[in-house]
Amino acid sequence: MATRILLVSLFLSLLIACEKKEDDVIPGQNYTGTLELEYIRSFPTFSTSLQIPITISSSGLVALAQPVPLEFQGESDKMIQGERIRIREEGIINISGIAAKWLKKEGRQYLEVYLDFALSGQQQVWKWNDYYWRQLSEGPYSLMDPVECPMMFRIDNAVLSESVCAARCEDCWGHNNFRWRLMLTPE
Repeated sequence: MATRILLVSLFLSLLIACEKKEDDVIPGQNYTGTLELEYIRSFPTFSTSLQIPITISSSGLVALAQPVPLEFQGESDKMIQGERIRIREEGIINISGIAAKWLKKEGRQYLEVYLDFALSGQQQVWKWNDYYWRQLSEGPYSLMDPVECPMMFRIDNAVLSESVCAARCEDCWGHNNFRWRLMLTPE
């Protein structure tokens, strides 16, 4: 009988010690971390990223730095329907009007992020013509607000590993993937 009590006690102690509860993220705690954007283009193939420092005070005030414009550039070629196509894109991503607030909804804590997002640049397209590249087109390339705002990030996920919001846009050449990651550390 004593052995059973000992085993049950040991089992319960291990369960309590190993369990990570949502309540472990205590309201009123200070956090520091980053909000990171990763932009991945499928064709032309390239990726770029930026990090925005973030602090959340114990009273729920959120401070985000205004990010500098993010430059991107990529060039690649591939076979499309038996034709060899080359694309070059370059430009900048401007993020403005960035604001965030900390809120509690249905017992869970979130960071709600609003921002204005504009991608603008130039795109050049060529086609291989027997012995040389022949330019097919050159012109502006732009996207406005590809991620729906507000983005909602769960605080407990951001503390345990990361909280993610993402969007994907298509054009005639490929995909534009935008991945926002929030990572926080309690102070």
